[in-house]
Amino acid sequence: MTYKKYWTAIFAALLAALVLAVYWQTTGFELINLDDFDYTLQNPVVSGGLTSSGIREALTSIPLHVYMPVPLLSHMADIEFFGPNPGRFHLVNTLIHLFNTLLLFFFLRRATGSPWKSFFAAALWALHPLRVESVAWVAERKDLLSGFFFLAGLLAYLEYARSRKLFLYAAALFAMLLGLASKPILVVFPLVLLIVDFWPLARKEPVKKLLLEKIPFFVLSVFFSALTIVSQSATIRTDEMSVPARLADTATSYFHYLKLTFWPFGLIMEDRGTAASLTGFWAAGAGLLIIAITFMAWKLRKAAPAVTAGWCWYLAALFPVSGVVPLNFYIVADHFTYLPHVGLMIALVWGAERLYTGYVKEARPLAAAGLVLIAVLTVLSFRQTSLWKDSYTLFGYIDRETGGRSAVAKNSLAISDFRAGKFQEAYDRFNAVLALDPEFNRAHGYKGIAAAKLGRYREGVFLLKKQLQLSPGEKDFCLRLANVMLLAGDHPGAARQGLENIRQWPSDKIAWEAVKYFGGEFGANMTAGNGLAAKQLYPEALKYFREAVRLKPADFRARVNLGVVLRAIGDVTGAERELAEARRLSPGEPIPESGFFN
Repeated sequence: MTYKKYWTAIFAALLAALVLAVYWQTTGFELINLDDFDYTLQNPVVSGGLTSSGIREALTSIPLHVYMPVPLLSHMADIEFFGPNPGRFHLVNTLIHLFNTLLLFFFLRRATGSPWKSFFAAALWALHPLRVESVAWVAERKDLLSGFFFLAGLLAYLEYARSRKLFLYAAALFAMLLGLASKPILVVFPLVLLIVDFWPLARKEPVKKLLLEKIPFFVLSVFFSALTIVSQSATIRTDEMSVPARLADTATSYFHYLKLTFWPFGLIMEDRGTAASLTGFWAAGAGLLIIAITFMAWKLRKAAPAVTAGWCWYLAALFPVSGVVPLNFYIVADHFTYLPHVGLMIALVWGAERLYTGYVKEARPLAAAGLVLIAVLTVLSFRQTSLWKDSYTLFGYIDRETGGRSAVAKNSLAISDFRAGKFQEAYDRFNAVLALDPEFNRAHGYKGIAAAKLGRYREGVFLLKKQLQLSPGEKDFCLRLANVMLLAGDHPGAARQGLENIRQWPSDKIAWEAVKYFGGEFGANMTAGNGLAAKQLYPEALKYFREAVRLKPADFRARVNLGVVLRAIGDVTGAERELAEARRLSPGEPIPESGFFN
């Protein structure tokens, strides 16, 4: 074979071409309404590009319930170099997935010496429709970056194991750290290293030595596991789930992804309202199936070690997102398979070759079948990717596929309507969302904003307040509430909310809008205090009048109101002092007993 020495380059070029054939279309796609804007254009840390303050914030804060500075920095770089162009976000995602595909191919080629099997494993992984969610969803850049550092770390570790050069060990450890700073799924990295020690490295050192060698990796895993559990406490289910229920969720996850591996049709973004969670007999059956496959893989550890290693890789890499830690939103998600599927494809490719060559020596028919399978997966992935064109296309498809049962789909369609200025359509869709899930994240708030846009200001105020009971202090709704209160005619309420907004976000221009309506902080404090005092809520009114007097010590009306409120709550001495000061400021001005509250 004259081309034999070029197989590695040929396969690498073919992999790159196939990945681009599937995902290049995304460079013309929009961002979707679920998470994309929160990670990119509407993220204050990211939207300014690579600024010193943004970089510092990305490295030192946890803005989206998980510590992931690397994806944030990558999005900042997108904006810095390409501007706020959705197509460029997608282009970078595509290129990272392409690099990951080549890294996987080179790792397997270097570790096993088999270009053909390495090609098929990398191609089946890269082109499987389960990859689409990770690549076409800009918010899942964290999957791609964690995968990049995961695979780069494996390559470094492979070379370390063969050469024992410490800088390669350090490189693998540093790659793990960067991967963890991309997505904490890399807590499984030391387990995968132990699996790689078994196959393809076939290291013969004592197990104790191999474990000791992984201690720094395990230390990183423990630290980031604890950090993630603390930072993601808001997304972890707080209701007590029984052990059988968690085991059922875990069995559901492992079985669900196995099923979709072999039947990748009807893939949708599922939440707890639409995902089919196995229970009872079916959960037990799925669990027994996973145990049976694990037993068979273990039995094959000598005859087909790649099958054992690949299956253990799948089990280990999926475990953190298998339901063992119950999440509010997800039971299953396609993007959870980005790293676990690598192991599954290794087991399938090496296992198929081992089984086939046990009966037939001619390998070309098997290779031809593999190429046909790759072609089929490429077409399916292309079609699946096309659904991510924009929010209407994606979530309209999910809404149809679920028979209207997906609150996520309806909510995203409602947000699309809202952004398009279709406020009545948005209002109606938010109604449908809340009918499916009365506490759906932000739905009350967005419905309230839509109501206000339709001129129903009092309803808007009610819904925004309800939203803030569910998610206290959420900036967008706090700012909106003050302005809608003004439109509804609740000036004291608008003043109170406006003052709270500028206290929380003093540099935000929108936060100041309601306060400026009252002429500034003094007017807002007077309006807030007057409204409370008029309702005889004197203790609550007191702080506003104190602040008004602090801002304008020589204001007669502020002194009088403060004195009347102090007298009403029983502070006679304080009241006389303030009223005496008011008389001194305006000697001939009468002082009403009830103050100037109306």
